[in-house]
Amino acid sequence: MKTKLLILSLLLISAVSFAQVSANQVDDFEDGTSQNWEIGGAAAPEDFPMNVVTDGPNGVDDNYLTYSSLGGGGPVSKMIIFNAGPTSQWSSNFTSESIVAIKMNVRVLTTDLNLRVAFQGNGTRICSTNGIAVAAGIGWTEIIIPISASDFTLISGGSTIASALENVSAMRILSSSSPTWTGADAVIATMHLDNITASTTLSTNDVIKTSEFSISPNPATSRLNVYLPENSNNATISVYDVLGKRVFTNQIDALTTSIDVSQWNSGVYLVRISTDHTAQTKRFVKH
Repeated sequence: MKTKLLILSLLLISAVSFAQVSANQVDDFEDGTSQNWEIGGAAAPEDFPMNVVTDGPNGVDDNYLTYSSLGGGGPVSKMIIFNAGPTSQWSSNFTSESIVAIKMNVRVLTTDLNLRVAFQGNGTRICSTNGIAVAAGIGWTEIIIPISASDFTLISGGSTIASALENVSAMRILSSSSPTWTGADAVIATMHLDNITASTTLSTNDVIKTSEFSISPNPATSRLNVYLPENSNNATISVYDVLGKRVFTNQIDALTTSIDVSQWNSGVYLVRISTDHTAQTKRFVKH
């Protein structure tokens, strides 16, 4: 009996030791668990990321992961979750698996987020240089974060970015105004995640333009000016009120567009720019 138990233990240890990332793997949370996503510090179990059994991107009975940061200080203050350790499915060699992007479905509540991925490997920490802005209240959306070496900023450590990607020991998803490892946003926000994918493709249709449009003045009383960073084919501007009702939409054929908002009700609006390849949203206040 002892021999059988020893053999079983060795087999389990061997299985754990070889947990590693694989091309096109997906965390879809349909197993009812958090799939090893957690937060650090002395957080209580109820504060950890949790599996929700319905209302994912595919609707009823589609599971997803939820995590809420509470702002202020303490282990639940920041919008950051991680996947690490010997059982992590997000460890080992991303380069040899030809993984070029992390794709995921995201839904944000309460506060807009600026999402990035960060990795630790070979004693080095790296974070995606360009964040993906996701506005609160717009429902599920897919984001794509490229992860070739040129897409990262070196945060700390003596190795190279390429070397870190070849020997990942921890992966983080976080919201931050700049590349970081520990300095994620301390915000009151809720993030829903689903279908976190180790993608091997970043086709033309998948490219996320990380150059952001800008708006001014904000707040505004009479006119709102929208500035695009570059010309884009088939760009559309849409504005929604806080209840999700579209109050304005139009095609954009110039780098600068001016909108008459003088007759709009005072309040908060979401300004969304959509193209064939991406969509970005910013919050606007009408006085």
